[in-house]
Amino acid sequence: MNYDDMTFEELEKKLNHRQRKFVHHLLDGLSQTEAAIAAGYSVKSAASQASELVRKPVIIAYRKAYAQAVYERMGLTPETIALKLLDILDRCMQATPVLKWDPKLREWAESGVWQFDARNATRVLELLGKNAGMFTERVSVSGTIGSLEELLSQAPSVK
Repeated sequence: MNYDDMTFEELEKKLNHRQRKFVHHLLDGLSQTEAAIAAGYSVKSAASQASELVRKPVIIAYRKAYAQAVYERMGLTPETIALKLLDILDRCMQATPVLKWDPKLREWAESGVWQFDARNATRVLELLGKNAGMFTERVSVSGTIGSLEELLSQAPSVK
């Protein structure tokens, strides 16, 4: 069953009351075990129950859908986030004068040097690029593994 194509309401119907409470407690910031206990699972089995629950595809899809619903209520979409980031980028790129203390005037005066917030501007550009899918992580693996028999023959013997 493909849970990614289901609506939040459809996913919610797939979960029992304790599973829904578990997810809500997780999203409130509790640890997995704490969330399981708060949802009504026994203290003895809470850790193992939580471990199983977080791996269930329906729970994973429900957590994503729930978070998406919260973002939508807050008015956060990829577009609004990109617009806010552009506002921040504009602010970071604004040149501001570097001030230095003038002992004769006994006040701060412009030094003739201008600066902008390059570090944060770069970070905003990185976030915008990730939002647009411009950057992907590449992993390169080389070498040969060989057969299982070869690997076992090379392993140290256990006595």
